[in-house]
Amino acid sequence: MGMRAIVIGGGAWGLPAALRLQDLGWSVTLLERFAPGGPFASSGGTSRLWRLADTQLWRARAMLGTLAAMERLSDRLGAPVFRRTGLLWRDDLSLPAVAEALAAIDQPVERVAADRVGEVFAGLRPDGRDALFVQQGGVVLADRLLRSALAAFVAAGGDYRPDTRVVGITPGDVSVRIATADGETFEADQALVAAGPGTRELLSGLDLSLPLTPYIEQVVHLGDPHCSPPAPDLPGLVDCPSDDEPGVYAMPDGAAGYKVGLDEPLRRLAAGTLGDDLDRAEQPERTERIRARVARDLTAIVPRVLATQVCTWTDSGDGDFIIGRTHPSVVLACGDSGEGFKYAAFMGEYLAELVAGGTGDPQFQEHWDPRRFGDMAPRERFDAIGRH
Repeated sequence: MGMRAIVIGGGAWGLPAALRLQDLGWSVTLLERFAPGGPFASSGGTSRLWRLADTQLWRARAMLGTLAAMERLSDRLGAPVFRRTGLLWRDDLSLPAVAEALAAIDQPVERVAADRVGEVFAGLRPDGRDALFVQQGGVVLADRLLRSALAAFVAAGGDYRPDTRVVGITPGDVSVRIATADGETFEADQALVAAGPGTRELLSGLDLSLPLTPYIEQVVHLGDPHCSPPAPDLPGLVDCPSDDEPGVYAMPDGAAGYKVGLDEPLRRLAAGTLGDDLDRAEQPERTERIRARVARDLTAIVPRVLATQVCTWTDSGDGDFIIGRTHPSVVLACGDSGEGFKYAAFMGEYLAELVAGGTGDPQFQEHWDPRRFGDMAPRERFDAIGRH
């Protein structure tokens, strides 16, 4: 009999990893509390912004590796999972660090003077800050990636179990046992725990206490419903914090309209875990704040709300991912810090390698080591984009 793996969580990291393991000859069971991309998942929605730009070289190098991984995953799924649109990054503090990181990985970047931002990003209101234009920026086609990966996983013989809530993990030296809320028990050689904001509920079985803070986030799609597409095909945008205003992240989203979010969570999840906090109601005040920001700053977009979306993300104690082996039979992947989907294709390969016994990239493992926190408490504030 071949090697068996259980993957807990069918989101942006768990689902591609389950598919990769299945392709490598493992027998994989995928346990998902809800459904990939559903309203309660942290990986729902049609798109995610992919930005090669970052203030730290090692993170930019990690993101660069996702480009080739997205090409490989697109080939495996028979459909593209990424669209290159370019990205404008505007700020007054982070530009030198971002430009230095991009130069170090040999990626082209154009400095855009403050009075020219509206030429590169049509209709963007100048505010006195310069920007960088990054050709490699784009959009991860999130719903397509999840739907196609799930179909491919099942077609490859994977065992998919939706609506399955894991309540216990018992790791051993050569195997692991997983218990579910309906009384079912699963055993395997290896387990990958990629449960998003539900991870904190499972840590006691791993004898771990991690500084995780799950948040609720809201985005808005805007444009003219009488046009097709409803908004111009603009680049992606990172507008870093300025004065007393939070930053903005935004991206083209085809038929759904231009997608915009404030770099500021709505609230924390109740009790600090996914638990039974399944309230995903839109906050009208946040919707209006985003609409007004678009009307003022993104003048090429009709400031009419077409749709809203509420989802979750989980911050770690230092804003970096938590990825690595915690036991001989368990690999942990959590703390997406709002950036998990950028790495979806990359993590499918990387996490599968760890589950299969690989050691991972030494630099990534240094930053992502699950044991690095000691007794650190969850932090009170998250890192805004450009301030990490």
